[in-house]
Amino acid sequence: MRVSIQWLRELLDTSWDTEEIARRLTMGGIEVEAVEDAAPPFQGVVVASVQSIAPHPDAGKLRVAQVDAGDGQLRTVVCGADNLAVGQRVPLALPGALLPDGRSIVISALRGISSEGMLCAAAELGLDDGSSGLLVLDADAPVGANLRCYLGLDDQILTLGITPNRGDALSVTGVARELFALGAEVVSRPVNDGPTPAWRMVGLDNAVPDNGGFAPHIAANAQNACPSYTALWIEGVPERLPDHLRERLRRAGQRCIHPVVDLLNLQMLETGQPLHAFDADTLQGGLNVRWAQAGEILDALDGRDLPLKSDMLVIADSAGPVALAGIIGGRRTAVTAGTRCIVLESAFFQPKAIQGRARRLGLQTDAAMRFERGVDFALGPVVASSTLQCLATLGTAQLRTERSCTVLGQLPEHMPIPLRRARLARILGMDYEDTVVEAVLTRLGLSVNRTHDGWHARSPSHRFDLHIEADLIEEVGRIYGYERLPAHRPKGTLQPLPMAWGPQSATLRGVLQARDYHEVITYSFVSRQAQDLFTPGADAPSLLNPLSADLAVMRASLWPGLMQALQFNVKRQQERVRIFELGRVFSANGQRLVLGGCIVGTADRESWAQPQRTADFYDLKGDVCALLALWPDTEFTFRSLGDYPALHPGQVAEICVEDRRVGMLGALHPTLAAEYDLDKSPFFFYLDMEWLSGLTNVSRFTSLSPFPALRRDMALVIPQDILAGTVLNAMRVAASGIVQQITIFDRYQGPSLTVGTYSLAFALLLQDAERTLTETDVEVEMDRLLVAVRRLGSIELRA
Repeated sequence: MRVSIQWLRELLDTSWDTEEIARRLTMGGIEVEAVEDAAPPFQGVVVASVQSIAPHPDAGKLRVAQVDAGDGQLRTVVCGADNLAVGQRVPLALPGALLPDGRSIVISALRGISSEGMLCAAAELGLDDGSSGLLVLDADAPVGANLRCYLGLDDQILTLGITPNRGDALSVTGVARELFALGAEVVSRPVNDGPTPAWRMVGLDNAVPDNGGFAPHIAANAQNACPSYTALWIEGVPERLPDHLRERLRRAGQRCIHPVVDLLNLQMLETGQPLHAFDADTLQGGLNVRWAQAGEILDALDGRDLPLKSDMLVIADSAGPVALAGIIGGRRTAVTAGTRCIVLESAFFQPKAIQGRARRLGLQTDAAMRFERGVDFALGPVVASSTLQCLATLGTAQLRTERSCTVLGQLPEHMPIPLRRARLARILGMDYEDTVVEAVLTRLGLSVNRTHDGWHARSPSHRFDLHIEADLIEEVGRIYGYERLPAHRPKGTLQPLPMAWGPQSATLRGVLQARDYHEVITYSFVSRQAQDLFTPGADAPSLLNPLSADLAVMRASLWPGLMQALQFNVKRQQERVRIFELGRVFSANGQRLVLGGCIVGTADRESWAQPQRTADFYDLKGDVCALLALWPDTEFTFRSLGDYPALHPGQVAEICVEDRRVGMLGALHPTLAAEYDLDKSPFFFYLDMEWLSGLTNVSRFTSLSPFPALRRDMALVIPQDILAGTVLNAMRVAASGIVQQITIFDRYQGPSLTVGTYSLAFALLLQDAERTLTETDVEVEMDRLLVAVRRLGSIELRA
């Protein structure tokens, strides 16, 4: 939010300079993100009056104007602006003037006619407000006045970062109140001290007579969502806002649209109360605040036709919705250049009735931002009255009291909040004088009553974020100043707690980092499209109010987030990526801790000692096996999977313990690789840490045998339909205690073998802990293993 220091000082009497104001706000919890000048430096520009205009004799697009700069003489100025007209007040850069872009104005000839200065557009003065052509000033602007002084351009703008819980600070008045609480002298004009409304105030149960075909009404089922609604019928609207108000709007980052709309925006920026105006002549019957009906459409002001849902609050007349409550108005009843009468709306909508609706429709308006965070529920009639006065001052606005009304229901009620001295001292680490606490709370606008153990405080209507004792403790610490809190060394012995998912987490990370993986942390939310690509049919919860479509559902797998991180790196010329994440995945039944990872690119870093090789399925399997080795007493098996939607059908396996799947690994399906615009298919894995953490992973010492080990190789010819893992597992099951290790060291398939077969070579390491093995022992063991594998099918020793 942008706040003008000049505007702020109209509401706040303080001797602080801009730097001190910025420091106080930042230390008080409202970050000042930037301080900038309201206008760039320029000099020599004055207000001039256009006396006459003639066409340029040698240039069809140029005109010659005679202008009065207030010094008693007419000056000839050549100008090409289309909106130049006799009688206008416009900025004139006199000879010798210096403009923001560095240009120095001199008397020069344009197509043979000498020009004694330059008539300026807003952009040429650094005051770009979206308009084209000359900057046209008020008709009564003082001729000859210095433009910087006339527009008050020697001002500074604060850009504030308002946190979502501080909706009360989304206004100049809110910022002034905050500075007053932080120690400024006087808030000169409290917003709630407005004039008494001059129209009828009725309750929800009172029938509002239909006067001239117009009567505001709140439907029974919408009264909790809108307990206060003010509608004023006003005849006569201003034709133009004064320059100082238009300039105030520009400094707030807004563009001029229409005098009524601009004034309502200014009122909202000053008070925090969003307002809306309907063209009264386009309304059909009275206004009705109700929930939308199925199939209704709103012709929104942004040019779109918005489909409405039954949980959306609307303002409607007899012909249908004319506004989406608290968010955006409709085109049918929008004010235009031909508008002569308006119906001014000033209402309070409960945040829960507004939250999420704008985002669901792809909207983000100033009104929605404020109503979603909360607006002062007592402010509606007061700001309506203030706006009416402004309209009357600027033009000939008159209130039709018989057609104006405020409908009031049950407004929110702030209950007293207890604050205990002992609790305050314990949380903030120091004792406060009672007078200090009471002064802080009073400056914040709370009414305070002392009790035997502390206070009871009732928050004002604009501080709807204060509900519990902790809120008041935070406010006392914040306003008193966290920098003033005493420093204490911690007492006692601090002992770190183990991670919730077990001590092996550090070891898991260590194994992966040693194998050149990098840890990433991704969002727990993913897009529905990514979820369906990796885990179709997942029952993970959907968010009711997602930040965006890319964060719409809770993740059922770590792979979508890992894929996004991998894709981000690959598109930035990172050809070799190895990443992992330890995080939670979600389902309708709860959440589980999972370890996931992926690799793409070369198997090893570039080196002169070895040729480059692209990583494959077995590189990833080796990494996974290194992780599974942390559970030495558990037998893990890898089983081929025929089909898994996200993975390549021929390169995917599940990891099982006693027929229970505890993980998976494989190559990304080629269609998915193309979907993510990847030249190479990456490889993914995951392990269910929730289940693995229940397994015993204690390493036990085994003494080394003093007797020699023997190695024997066995080459087998195996039918194509029998997997290598099946053969290896059969050998390990059948082996006796003297077989220490069985590994596959070669695979062959070629013309020397029968069609439909392949050869595997196994290396067996045999050793006994109590004696030296004999050749007979070895032959018996080899025969046992051969018998075991022959039970799988027609497997023979290779000649």
